[in-house]
Amino acid sequence: MTPKKIMISLFTRTLLLLMVPSVVFISCDTNHIILEPKYGYGWKTVERPYWPTQAWQTAPMDEHDISAEKMRIADEFAANDQYARALLVVKDGYLVFEKYYGDGGVDQSTNLWSVTKSFSSALVGILMDEYFVSSTNQRMADLMPDYPEFQDITLHHALTHTTGLDWQETGLPWVQWVFSPDWVTSALARGQDHRPGKKFKYSSGNSHFLTSLVQTKTGIAPGMLAKEHLFDPMGIPFTILDLPITYYNWDDYKRPLHQTWRKDTKGIETAGFGLYLTARHMAKLGYLYLNKGRWEDQQLLSESWVESSVREYQTNIYDRYSYGYQWWITSIAGYPSFLASGWGGQIIGIVPSLDLVVVLKYEAEGAVDPVSGTAHDDIRLFELVVEAVNQD
Repeated sequence: MTPKKIMISLFTRTLLLLMVPSVVFISCDTNHIILEPKYGYGWKTVERPYWPTQAWQTAPMDEHDISAEKMRIADEFAANDQYARALLVVKDGYLVFEKYYGDGGVDQSTNLWSVTKSFSSALVGILMDEYFVSSTNQRMADLMPDYPEFQDITLHHALTHTTGLDWQETGLPWVQWVFSPDWVTSALARGQDHRPGKKFKYSSGNSHFLTSLVQTKTGIAPGMLAKEHLFDPMGIPFTILDLPITYYNWDDYKRPLHQTWRKDTKGIETAGFGLYLTARHMAKLGYLYLNKGRWEDQQLLSESWVESSVREYQTNIYDRYSYGYQWWITSIAGYPSFLASGWGGQIIGIVPSLDLVVVLKYEAEGAVDPVSGTAHDDIRLFELVVEAVNQD
C-alpha cells in the first residue's frame, strides 16, 4: 500500500476524525497575564504518612469524609455508561474507591491520548529544573536551531497552544502530519494564520515540539528522561519502545501496547498522545502534582514549575475552561481544579483544597459517537465524585 493510499485509508476511518478535540480559537493577550482561580487552589500542607511508590494503600471512604451514598450515585452513573472503564478516587493519599467497568481492569494499560500532553509538560519542567532551558520566554528557534522556521515562537507559546500556527487536529491534514518524516517540520510548514500569543488554538503539533525539545537539549530520549526522573521514582513500570511502529491502517494503531510510549517517524516519543498506563499509575501523576512535585524525599518537579503549569494563561475555552502549561483548569462542583484530559474521557483530576485525585478511564479504542467523539459526560462524573466529599 502506498503512503497516499495509507493516508486515504486512515482518513476514511471515522475514529481518526475524533481522536482529539475540535479546533478552538480563543483570543488572548501577548503579555503572559497570569491569573489564579478565584480564591486560589487552597493547597493543603500535609505530612504524608506513606507514599504509594510500591502500591496504593486503601482505606474506607467514611474515614476520609466521603459519603458512601453519594459515591453510590457516582458509581451508578459510571456503570450506566457503556464506555466507562475505570473510576479511582484518592483522598488524603489513600485509595478510597476503585471500580472497573466493562472490559476495564486493574492491569489494563491503555492509550491516555491527550493526557499524555500533561506528562510532556512535566518533562519541560525537568528541563527547566536542570537548567537546560532558562525561561519559557526563550525562542524555540534558539532552543532548536535546526528549525529556524519557529521564528518568534517561544516555549511559552508552544506550552499554551498560542504559536499562531495553522492547524487541523482532525482529518487528512492530521493523518499527513502523522505520516510525515519530521513532525516538527511538518507542523511548522503549515504557516501561521496569526501572530504568536494572539489566539489559543489546540494543537498536538504544538505539544510535539515539547518532546522534540527534550531530545534536542538533552540528547536523551524523552521516554528515558521520563523513566529516570518520573516513572522509576514513582514506581511506575515502563518500557521504552525500541523502534517507531509503522501504521498501515487504523487497526494497526489500535494494536494494544502496555506501559510504554509511542514514537513518531523519527523515533521521538509523541508528546500529544500515545502514552500507555494503568489507572493506578495515572493517579500517581495526579498525586505528584497534588504534592507540588514532591515524592517521598525527592522533589521530582520544582514547586515553581507545578504552580506555573496550572495557572490560567488562556481563559473562556469551551465556556468553562482555562489553560495552563498543557493542563486544563476549571471549577468542579465549586472547587478550583486542574486536570489532564484525553480523547474519549481519560481524566486525571486534581482538587487541591480537598486533597483529592480522581482518575477516569473510558473506552477510546472502539467506535463512539461519530459526531461528538463521546457518548458520556466524564466531567459530570468528576463532579459527582467531588460532591461526595463531605465538605466542612
